[in-house]
Formats: sequence, structure tokens, C-alpha cells
Amino acid sequence: MAERTIRRIKWFWPWQDAQEEAWPRQMAQKGWHLSSIGLPCDYRFRSGEPRDYVYRLDYQTFPKKDKQEYQQLFRDAGWEYAGEMSSWQQYFRKEAKEGETPEIFTDVESKVAMYKRVLAFQAFLVVIEIAAFGHIVWDDDPYSWWPIVRVVYVLVVVGLTYSITSLILRIRQLRRL
Repeated sequence: MAERTIRRIKWFWPWQDAQEEAWPRQMAQKGWHLSSIGLPCDYRFRSGEPRDYVYRLDYQTFPKKDKQEYQQLFRDAGWEYAGEMSSWQQYFRKEAKEGETPEIFTDVESKVAMYKRVLAFQAFLVVIEIAAFGHIVWDDDPYSWWPIVRVVYVLVVVGLTYSITSLILRIRQLRRL
């Protein structure tokens, strides 16, 4: 039987990592194994025998040499590298074993550090959006479609602000545990 692939587009916010990790696990249990991830949230799965893989993700970016060392740490701990989204979001998987819940973060502060990396990146994007594009978007209408650009701009800034606020709340929630 020939190997088949499917493509799914699915959006997750950065603080929804538990849902994002659970979804490919559910797919693997049905015989669809994560094979690649692209932007925007473009997941590709290949067909195979149903298996119970636990998926975990991390937000990291680094030079190639450091990335190889980073991935080796996970391999040494029994994790398989499953792919990445935009050289930033790293995916790992491990076969599930009864009574175990494998984690890549050993403590709350490690998980908080991951969320802080995302938070810093998104805060940077908001500053860039406002500084670089704010005055351009709000200048006089040079084109008939300019109102659409304004709406998209506002939606991006609102979405990033919502995400930043939600990440801050998630960090506070973790620290209370």
C-alpha cells in the first residue's frame, strides 16, 4: 500500500501548547503521523500504523551548530525530532508508555522561560508594527483599498496585544501552581 499524506491547516495561540500537543497525538492514534509543519500553521501527516505518540513543543531559535546539540539532548532523553515551524517552534515526539506522562520541561520556571521567549518576540512585533507601519497606515488615503489595509493593521495589533495579554496571564497561572 502506498504511503499517503494529508495536509491540515490549524491555528493555535502560543499559550495553547497543550491543545497543540494533543492534536497530533490524536492524529497518530488514527494512523496519521506528523511529517512536517509550515506556515501558517500548515501541518502535514503521513499515513502509517496507528501509534500513541506524545508530542511536545518548544520555542527556540539558534545557529545550526547549537540546534544540533539541542536536538541531541532530546534524542539522549528518548525524544524524536518531529519538525519545526519557521525555525522557531520545535516539535518532538516520544512513544507513550502506560503510567508515564513524558515532559520536556522539568519545572515550572523552564515552561515560564518558554512563554517569556514568545512574549518577547511578540512584544517586538508590536513595537515594529506601531513604529514602522503606524504612520504609513494612518496617512491620507492614497488608494481606494487603503481602508482595508487599516483594518488588517488594526486586527494584527489587536491580535498581538491579545496574545501578549494571554501569555502574561498564563505565566502568572503557572507561577501560582
